[in-house]
Amino acid sequence: MKKITHDEKLLWMLKYCKRNNVTLELQGECGIGRECVGIIAHSTFPDYEWYTPYDPNSKGWYDGIKRLDSNGDVWVPENAYHKHPCVAVLGRGEKAEAQLYEWLMWFDDNNFKVEITEIPKEELTEGDKVFGQFHYVRMVKVNKENNETNN
Repeated sequence: MKKITHDEKLLWMLKYCKRNNVTLELQGECGIGRECVGIIAHSTFPDYEWYTPYDPNSKGWYDGIKRLDSNGDVWVPENAYHKHPCVAVLGRGEKAEAQLYEWLMWFDDNNFKVEITEIPKEELTEGDKVFGQFHYVRMVKVNKENNETNN
């Protein structure tokens, strides 16, 4: 198998982004100023898992949230951002970009697409409003036979 160059990886990622209506972000930040690379839409790194809002009346943190997506287990690279399930790799430069390339290839090979939808007004949180986040940006597993999402 031919070894792919870094420039070829960048070109493939740009084409992937065009197909999915997202932007390749090679100078990004996630969390509180952590350097990262990833893909973005509406200033948001896509989530690959999502949950119900926390229920403050629950017995504990993990009893108070439930996973909503149907994506199953998602492979993540070594330096994936670990405090939120989004498509961002910590670091900058060739090493981080190579991990992002492998991750996007995995998503592509496993029939994921980027889905962008408006957040219903009744689901908007105060944080969403303050930070201007009015869209869900999500990686969604697609049923290969009919091109419909599983979520």
